[in-house]
Amino acid sequence: MVIELPKDKSIAQRCAVLNLDFDENFIGEDVKNTLHAANQFAEYDKDLTLNLGNSGTGIRLLTGYIAGSGKKCTLIGDKSLSNRPMRRISDPLNTWGAKISLRESKYPPIEIAESKLQSKFSYELEIPSAQIKSCLLLAALSSKTKIEIIEKIPSRDHTERLLQECDAEIFRVGNKIIFDGAKGITKKFIDVPKDFSSAAYLIAANILMKRDIPLIGIGVNKTRTAFLDVLEEMGAKIELHNDCIISNEQRADITVSSNKNLEGISISGQRIPNLIDEIPLIAIMAMFAEGKTIIRDAKELRYKESDRISLLLNNMKKFNPNIGLAEFEDGFEIIPSKNLNNDSVDLETGGDHRIIMSFVIAALVTGKKINFDETESVETSFPGFFEVIKAWYQ
Repeated sequence: MVIELPKDKSIAQRCAVLNLDFDENFIGEDVKNTLHAANQFAEYDKDLTLNLGNSGTGIRLLTGYIAGSGKKCTLIGDKSLSNRPMRRISDPLNTWGAKISLRESKYPPIEIAESKLQSKFSYELEIPSAQIKSCLLLAALSSKTKIEIIEKIPSRDHTERLLQECDAEIFRVGNKIIFDGAKGITKKFIDVPKDFSSAAYLIAANILMKRDIPLIGIGVNKTRTAFLDVLEEMGAKIELHNDCIISNEQRADITVSSNKNLEGISISGQRIPNLIDEIPLIAIMAMFAEGKTIIRDAKELRYKESDRISLLLNNMKKFNPNIGLAEFEDGFEIIPSKNLNNDSVDLETGGDHRIIMSFVIAALVTGKKINFDETESVETSFPGFFEVIKAWYQ
């Protein structure tokens, strides 16, 4: 038997926006919301309002694609998404020639008026973000214009790979991405690998619980797998098997093991962007490591589904009141403590799927009972997560 994991969320979101065929079985609610919105836009009618639910990737990528099309549209989301920052995409798009307005000049709804983008645009990414980069690339595609993006710190490159797979005229020179959207793309079926960020929780469970359950067909794009490098530095052994490239995306079977206690680690700088989704899980693993763990330059965590820094540390203190914690504006410090009681604990999730899944792994290791204030948000990225945990790890 093989553990079933959802399709790679990042790649599937991009396929949805570009109306590319892919296997839509086993996708999370975020991808479903983006698919529905993209299909609605494909049958465009004036004064269209698209609801992206909780999909931050979906709303940002579609904003670029729709702004490039020059059509009028409003994008909305749920309560959580309605409080996430959007100037990071509206500012460069408006500079390019779009007409986008935000609530309080910061948040959704995103109102896009009819406009026409300039034929050429150059932009230097101030925030190392694949969502901002992808938003601009998709705007160039739908507007049939040319863009040059300067990327000092590399971020996920799924959009570039997908455009290349579809015969787009896109290439990289040093830290510049140059894309001419005038040529357009060739529509193809995309074989989407299994989601690495979802697999990360099971990788952690395998290490902490000394299991050797293989994870099959996982996307191992180099801009996504910094988590594996961190685990090796902490003392785990990682092996990739049956490595191959399909639809311009690398995938492999992953096995992990650890014959000794994990060690604390310090992470900062250019490593952070390609670890951002796994940092809460790294913090959980640090609770069971020997020595201090320090995370810095990760302020972006404060602008996710929740303020992941404050919420993570507050819940860690509830989970183990004896743990040593220090909170910084851009990260935190963890000094683990083995003095842990087994009393049940009530944790606040902030509607954040990654907070929930991370603490489920902590509960597996300790046997401690956790009462979450909700668990439905896990469906946004990893449908069937609790069933997988019950079947394979309990």
